[in-house]
Amino acid sequence: MPTPPQSRTISTYSLQWNRYRILRPEEDRATFRIRTGLAPADLIGTLVLDGGCGMGRYARVAAESGARVVGMDLSESVRAARELVADLPIVGLVRGDLLRPPMAGGTFDHVYSLGVLDHTPDPRAAFLSLARLLKPGGRIAIWVYRKERPALEKVMDAHRAVSTRLPVPMLEALSRASAPIGGLKRRLMASRNRLVARSGVVLNVLTIGVSMHPDPEVRICDTLDWYAPKYASRHTFDEVSGWFREAGLVDVEDLSRGSTFFHEGQGNGINVAGRRPGGGPA
Repeated sequence: MPTPPQSRTISTYSLQWNRYRILRPEEDRATFRIRTGLAPADLIGTLVLDGGCGMGRYARVAAESGARVVGMDLSESVRAARELVADLPIVGLVRGDLLRPPMAGGTFDHVYSLGVLDHTPDPRAAFLSLARLLKPGGRIAIWVYRKERPALEKVMDAHRAVSTRLPVPMLEALSRASAPIGGLKRRLMASRNRLVARSGVVLNVLTIGVSMHPDPEVRICDTLDWYAPKYASRHTFDEVSGWFREAGLVDVEDLSRGSTFFHEGQGNGINVAGRRPGGGPA
């Protein structure tokens, strides 16, 4: 069973992923490719773990590429995932804690965890738990929030000091109400007029957690994802690459270098991959 401090995580993502079915196949495939560094040919015939699968959109991408997939999530979002992958019998789903995954070590060819470790009480420990699940030669890719400059960190901390004390249903309503602000920020920052664009930057700093995704429904979901969870840690590349070294992984690479987003405004993060020695490529 999950530890008591993660009860808000469970309530947040149980609500989010069972209410918002934001399946966007083209965007999901592009994001999966960018953030895992895996092409369809890399996945054929492999056993893959989606660590923190949510509603299962990336598990579906991996399975459609020919992988056998295990999706694991702490919350009741696995109910939404079961519906999404019902036509793909090569996907199995389980409720589990990334800090204590219910799988044997040395099991998987590929592990990925995208935007999940930073919502755990101990991202480093969660990563090390996932890394132990790799077969020799197996590969892991993760994406977490990037630590920002100190002034912006203070703004984010101040916002979340309030938001994490509010009930999740109230935050959902506020996220819905703020969706037009995200659209306005996007339009202002895209302006060719320098003053208008700068006003958009200022508005973005003041409402840093309000998503600018072009789809209003995704905007609501992403904004809730930022403000509601109790845990939302931010990290540096040096810190995260240190986790990979601690796990004894090799061929560590910064996937965020030179990467492009499917949509502008999706947000920057620390995106790193590495491989367990031995066994050759998966």
